[in-house]
Amino acid sequence: MRSFTNLHVRTQDANAMRALAAKIRTPGLALYVLPDPPWYSLYDEALEADEDTARLWQELTAASRLGRAAAFAVYEDEAMCWGLAGDGRILYRYCEGVEGEPEGARGELPAYLDAAAVAAAQAGEPKTAAVRALAGILGLFPDHAVVGFGDLLELDEESDLPADVWVLEDDAGPEFVLERPLLEEDHAGG
Repeated sequence: MRSFTNLHVRTQDANAMRALAAKIRTPGLALYVLPDPPWYSLYDEALEADEDTARLWQELTAASRLGRAAAFAVYEDEAMCWGLAGDGRILYRYCEGVEGEPEGARGELPAYLDAAAVAAAQAGEPKTAAVRALAGILGLFPDHAVVGFGDLLELDEESDLPADVWVLEDDAGPEFVLERPLLEEDHAGG
């Protein structure tokens, strides 16, 4: 069963992304950023470990100050939350089977999205398939939306991190790794 949490920001400002990543990272824990302009994907150790949707919405709101932002959280491939934000506010969020979160949609989808396509994607099973479909609708590379901190940590420990990953930890600034792109077969179940 797959569980993961991630954030994605559409922006042209790499320096602002570095600053955001440093700001939202919890001291003592790590955060990975996978740049794939115009999207930047963030994988936060604390956010994934805590499974705290309130913090997920907080970080999504912070990320949206840089541009259009999306967040995905899947728990044991059975429960899911995802949301969209822009200009420092949550525009739309959807949760299914997540304790402490209202079921269904809240807010309004932006006009540039096809509501029927989003509804069909949200209904997808398993939830990793739903997230892949939603990412595709948003123009985000689907493989980046079904990866979590744990997946990148495993690749890091095996010295197989994907191309251009920024690793933010307490001991050093971002580390740049140039090896190969993240492929679907690099993570189990995704």
